[in-house]
Amino acid sequence: MSRLANVPIKIPSSVTVTVEKAGNSQSLVISNGKITETWILHHAVNVSVSDNKLAFKMSDADKANKFSRSMLGTDYRHVSNLVEGMVKPFETVLEIHGLGYRVKLIGSDLVLTLGKSHDDKVNVPSDVTVEVPNEREIVCKSHSKKKLGDFVSEVCFKRKPDAYKAKGVRIRGKHYRTKSD
Repeated sequence: MSRLANVPIKIPSSVTVTVEKAGNSQSLVISNGKITETWILHHAVNVSVSDNKLAFKMSDADKANKFSRSMLGTDYRHVSNLVEGMVKPFETVLEIHGLGYRVKLIGSDLVLTLGKSHDDKVNVPSDVTVEVPNEREIVCKSHSKKKLGDFVSEVCFKRKPDAYKAKGVRIRGKHYRTKSD
């Protein structure tokens, strides 16, 4: 069982959380006034809201199942990230390294020139905001850590850093091992 789930999640004053029950499962609606996000909980996980705190619980019968115990920690972490993201959005900065590699933002598409015979186009989801301060940097922000991570991995997949000079799309702050290391 997750030890983190024993600690309740504190709900900031700018965020509202409501619990909706549908059949034997629960869903949480998390909102900050501008953005609303819904998270459907696993059927073994029970949530209660009291005194601006979210408490996660599980019955003794469900604790016997290993998968249900793992879903308690998974749901706890996803909901915690959503509450945290409603207050201050998550941010990831991507750097483009390589001779002639660059990026442009055209409408809602990122156009990546990464040394191929063609340009790669990546559609930016509505939940993710993208800024291109210069042609070698991409600043991605989102209230959902999951959606931000999915978008960043899609962009990084277009040209993974190679093993010799680490040319490609990199996440700022992450170390990429090369053959000379």
